[in-house]
Amino acid sequence: MVPSDPTPFPLTRADDSALGTSLGAPGQFAPTNRPLLKPHEAAPDDYYQNNVIEVFDFVLTHHQALLPAELARALHQFLLADDDAQRLFARLLTRKGPIFFEHTLDYREVSDTHQALGDLTDRGLILRCGQVPAEWLLNQLTKADLLTFFSSTGASQRAAAKDTVKNRILGRYPDARICRVVAQRQPWCTVSDPSHWQLVQLLYFGSSGKDWSAHIRRDLGQIRYESVELSKSRFPDRVSLLSYLDERELQRRIYRLHDHPKLLPGLIEAFNEPTNSTRAKRLRQRNVLRLGKWCEQQQAWDDALRVYPNAEIPPARERQVRILHKQGALERSQRLLADIAAKPLSATEHIFSQRFGRRGQGFAPPVTVWPIEDTPVAVEQHVLEALTAQGGWGVHSENALVKTLTGLLYWDAVFAPEPGAFTNPFQAGPHDLMEHEFATQRSLLLAQIEAQSDSALTEHLLAMSHAKRGIVNPLVSWGLLEAIPLQQWLDALPLDWIRQLSHFLIRNLADYRRGFPDLFVVHPDGTPELVEVKGPTDQLQPQQRAWFEVFANLNIRARVIKLKR
Repeated sequence: MVPSDPTPFPLTRADDSALGTSLGAPGQFAPTNRPLLKPHEAAPDDYYQNNVIEVFDFVLTHHQALLPAELARALHQFLLADDDAQRLFARLLTRKGPIFFEHTLDYREVSDTHQALGDLTDRGLILRCGQVPAEWLLNQLTKADLLTFFSSTGASQRAAAKDTVKNRILGRYPDARICRVVAQRQPWCTVSDPSHWQLVQLLYFGSSGKDWSAHIRRDLGQIRYESVELSKSRFPDRVSLLSYLDERELQRRIYRLHDHPKLLPGLIEAFNEPTNSTRAKRLRQRNVLRLGKWCEQQQAWDDALRVYPNAEIPPARERQVRILHKQGALERSQRLLADIAAKPLSATEHIFSQRFGRRGQGFAPPVTVWPIEDTPVAVEQHVLEALTAQGGWGVHSENALVKTLTGLLYWDAVFAPEPGAFTNPFQAGPHDLMEHEFATQRSLLLAQIEAQSDSALTEHLLAMSHAKRGIVNPLVSWGLLEAIPLQQWLDALPLDWIRQLSHFLIRNLADYRRGFPDLFVVHPDGTPELVEVKGPTDQLQPQQRAWFEVFANLNIRARVIKLKR
């Protein structure tokens, strides 16, 4: 899947010039105090304006040293503009662009749109009728507009599809002529230097996965964030930021490979260039895996073997073993397999080293075979109904169960003010939650939580469930607790299970956040059990095998139910 925003930020080292003055000194972020929005009611006149001011002020306060001088000046120009100009620019930033026809810029809160457009132009924040690809303009126009503006396309085109009309115009006129004609009939504007505003978005929201609509969801009460103490930027300096942006550009080119396979040699060569920040290195690892997978899909085995050694995370070594074995390079394959067995980097690597070429080897979980005549559409529901037909109860919970209990138990550790953990106000959890160092850096706090007596731990879970209800936590599924109240879970689950599973998971989230069994069942006699359901053609995945080995070590009742015709 292509990410929502694969567009690179084309910043260069030449942008590394000195900055002017700052609006304020770094400090604790305090969200703007304003009432929640109400559905189906117009937002206050200054709503979008205040959101953008909040973002710009935050970026100037917390990330000034990372900004190119041109962007810093643009931020200050916005803050010096009058209300109308600020409100119009805020609307442009929060709309889908990149082209905005001026006749569509009619907002209740902007009293004089024409004057606001002039002010924004003078400040260099927008361009009016600047050069853009002609196809962009034509895509935004209706078919009726195309026929009116370019009447020489002929009456015969009136019955044609819009794309046919558009393509005929593009084939008949040069881009400059098309832009000139549209500008006369329907002038437009664009935001200047869109990559700069994408950078602002990245620095504020922390990723390209969030956009300006996050404010709206927050203020409508659709999502609630925990109050956290913010640290400095995830990028210690501008060099680190540029290294990350370079890696983003590599990511974008990898996603373009399907249409532009000639990019492959340059991408492989790019991995020889070092990265200069922790965040860039993590993205580099993922890029290597993406490119290696693409090479395998193209059956470009030698290229894949050139790519995968650049990654130090699973499943890079596993993929090399499989490719080498496929190519008949058995000695090299066995040598690498021995390296994995000697020092596995994850639970899945451990399982792989045990089982590759040795079917049936390694840990084998308990399996119950259920004969069936026809495979049910939902095998999990079929098994759940059968297991609870004589009483008891159960739920198809998968990973949500253990993660929710862990998230509630260690809530204070998840949101602890560790340096670098939280750097923007729209984080659901700390940056390092899924990294191996998470537990190490919070070991004292984890130990304090685990030292509670059984009664205190139970009270703690109930109190957190009540006090934090609805606040987003990457581990907690509030929907699960709405379906099955926490007290019912506590009555059904032995407290030792909760302690052991949560203790294990919080220290191994990087490897074990997936693969938990499908079902949690309480049998008529009150005995709990974890059940993984497999249809006739399904097999246990390495991550699932790893969990069953954990269950065996912790003496937790769990099994696989295999449906077989």
